[in-house]
Amino acid sequence: MRLTLAQKLGDGAFADVWKAEDELGRDVAVKIIRPANAGVADALTHAKALARANHPNVVSVISVERIEDPDSGEEVDCVVMELIEGETLSALANGPLLGHERAQNIGLGIIKGLGHIHAQGMAHGDLHEENVMVTADRAKVIDILYLNSLASLSTENRARRLRRDLLSLRLILQQIILHSEIDSAEATEFNNLLESDASLDDINSAFLQVCSPAAREDDARQVEHAYARLTEENFIEGEEYARALAHETPDGVIAPILKRLIANGDYDVSRKDYVALLWAKLPARGRDEVARELGTALDTTVPKGKWGPCVRLLKLLGQDAWDRLSPRMRLKVEGAVVRDVLAGSKDIHSTKKTSGGALGTYAASLWRRFSKPDVLADNLISLLRQSWFTQNYVGEYFLTKIPEIARVTGKRAEFIKAFRSAVGNDARLIVNNLDNLPDDWVEEIRAE
Repeated sequence: MRLTLAQKLGDGAFADVWKAEDELGRDVAVKIIRPANAGVADALTHAKALARANHPNVVSVISVERIEDPDSGEEVDCVVMELIEGETLSALANGPLLGHERAQNIGLGIIKGLGHIHAQGMAHGDLHEENVMVTADRAKVIDILYLNSLASLSTENRARRLRRDLLSLRLILQQIILHSEIDSAEATEFNNLLESDASLDDINSAFLQVCSPAAREDDARQVEHAYARLTEENFIEGEEYARALAHETPDGVIAPILKRLIANGDYDVSRKDYVALLWAKLPARGRDEVARELGTALDTTVPKGKWGPCVRLLKLLGQDAWDRLSPRMRLKVEGAVVRDVLAGSKDIHSTKKTSGGALGTYAASLWRRFSKPDVLADNLISLLRQSWFTQNYVGEYFLTKIPEIARVTGKRAEFIKAFRSAVGNDARLIVNNLDNLPDDWVEEIRAE
């Protein structure tokens, strides 16, 4: 058969593969096996082995021919195979997520192809994502590393070859799950379903179980997986991880996991980027549900319970979440926070953040939502006139917020006078940070 080599498709330790055209004008793949590699069968034996593996999910062999090696110029044997028009599984994994059905079909195709190879008394020997080609409708296993027949090996060596293939298969299937619209937690579930000595049938059953419609539609299971990722100890803080995880989180589990987060008091600021993205993905109805749960939790924790997670979450979710609370709950939170400002005290020589007024510190971020900001302004003015401890509390948590509070409430002059009291009392967190106020404020405060 006359072959015209056109383009090298790949090279490896044992062979080179070229795209070529045969004498009938067909595009084919030509595999030139390097004879210098000890233990590798000659091209004819290799081709016979591949021919035995004739299967829709395994690359098919056409013939064995002689051809001039484009590297050495010598005439060598080569295996002529079908040319698969597609891309490697490795390249596919760098593209968009696979749909549920396509991911399942690809995985099952690889399982069937490897199963057929084993049934013919062979092991693949080099199964990985580069050695799986994916076309529009199927996966094909390629580049079987035929060294010798399993029949010629001892029982122990045969078992070792097969185990290596099966381990490689499990890793490939896990990667398919992770790069698909299947819940990524199913990759862990897939692994948990398998013992270390799992057979090909075991792997097939486990893969079908995690890919099945029943598994995908099991809402309770999806919520458990998503919540476990949200609250896991090794959660990775930061926007990049948050975006990746939010992309993988099914829309249907967002409201349930946020409601559970609130009910359990599990919200932590290290999750803020992820939680904010989940809130942004929620439709109006879902936000109403989460806000109702948040309102219930606030009602039972503010001001004397474990209010921290709920109030921090309310701060994160912003004006939208505040507006979705009931009017009574908005007034209750506002009243509790503003009253607690009056308990504010800061000892700069103590390691404690505050000596009082911890809930009140959230007025610095929530005050724009309050119905009566003038009450907050009056409380802050009172603290600035009281003692070194209350003045430092204001300096720590409210200093840069006060000019805007004063503008909204019309209490600029009162704040100026109160600041003079704090400066005269040498409140360190006021004096040391006074320049953070607008220049005209500083000038008036320091004026005689």
